[in-house]
Amino acid sequence: MATPTTPSHPLAAVDRRCLPLADRPSRKFSGTDSQAMQVSEYCSWEQLQEQIPSWEAILRDNASLSIFSTPEWLGSWWKAFGSSKRMHALAFSIKDNSLVGLALFYFDEIHSPVFGKLTRLRLVGDGSGDSDNLDLIFQPGFEKACSQALVHWLTKHRNRDVCSLNTFPENSQAAAALIREAKRVNWMCVSENSPNSAIPLPDSWPLYVESLAPCFRPLVTRYPRRLGQRHQVRFRRCENADDLSGMLEILFSLHKKRWNLVNQLGSFGSRERRAFYFEMAQSFLRKGWLEFWLMELNGVPAATQYCFRYLDTVSILQEGFDPNFATDKAGYALRAAMLRHFIETGAKRYDFLGGLAPHKQNWGAKPGSYLNLCFARPGSKGSMYLSCTNSMAKSKEWLRNSLPAPAWNVLHRIKLSMTGPQANSPSV
Repeated sequence: MATPTTPSHPLAAVDRRCLPLADRPSRKFSGTDSQAMQVSEYCSWEQLQEQIPSWEAILRDNASLSIFSTPEWLGSWWKAFGSSKRMHALAFSIKDNSLVGLALFYFDEIHSPVFGKLTRLRLVGDGSGDSDNLDLIFQPGFEKACSQALVHWLTKHRNRDVCSLNTFPENSQAAAALIREAKRVNWMCVSENSPNSAIPLPDSWPLYVESLAPCFRPLVTRYPRRLGQRHQVRFRRCENADDLSGMLEILFSLHKKRWNLVNQLGSFGSRERRAFYFEMAQSFLRKGWLEFWLMELNGVPAATQYCFRYLDTVSILQEGFDPNFATDKAGYALRAAMLRHFIETGAKRYDFLGGLAPHKQNWGAKPGSYLNLCFARPGSKGSMYLSCTNSMAKSKEWLRNSLPAPAWNVLHRIKLSMTGPQANSPSV
């Protein structure tokens, strides 16, 4: 877990934002509701932990916030990926010291051939490809006041060139309030949508099966029955910590087998991601949120799904299957068994998270979208950078839609050969 560096001498320069809360200055901002808004700053997870009880109270009051806004998810992510990052979190309180908002950020850098190095502010959880539905953690009714306080704070701190906040839910009231406030003060604001998909679950398993296309139903009903005739089938759900390590190793192994077929490492070639899954699974297991399932055929692990349940939503984060059982449709049988269980235990939504692939639609997934938002102060280097990249993105989209596919592919290969992958580019 990342901790701030302590100066070796008591008179050495100290970042006052990293002092204990009692020694750290707070700034007050009066919102339009005439309540004084106090903004407290944190630069480590250890300091932020004092706000967790109030944070959890906001989660109880704000049903639109997902599992990706919980201390369990974000704390696990920070422990795994935050060691080389610099946190800067803001807590918004009203005059009675009640917490009404949290915004968890960290800094990274953009390296542009034209604009040089720019400092970027991102949401904790973003950047590793693991988090969806990230949001600002605001008490309902305080979205406007907290957004005003946030933009006011950003205006006073001019060493943040670009704010790049990704995967807001499309119905995020906090994001809508932030966009309105940024535009009100004439900030450069660029947004785009990225696809996601989820299955709205009916009240019964027969109703769900009936909703599927006739050509797909056998994969959900007939194939699992046939699997039971050919093999000894056993389903296991991870329900205690003693089983967790072994099941995670099975997930990593099955996922790797699948991707090795196309000469790729897959998601779990990263040591940080493996650590993240273990830390997060432990936290979710304690909360009763973990839905980590394994299917064995004749005692051999054949397929696994790593899901979690929060309120009435089950989200699928990762899965793996043994290619040796591909013709048996083992992965289909496992998902069908899990979906039936989720429906019968009251879940209302099965979230595939990012992307809208055809196989997700076969299962009944409906399209949705995330909002990716970038903004910067007017007249700043960051706003010029956003204006330039936004114009380039629009030109790229026009070319993609206008050119024949072979011509577009040639241009794309030429660009990659000249610039290489732009891993640090903002999502605009």
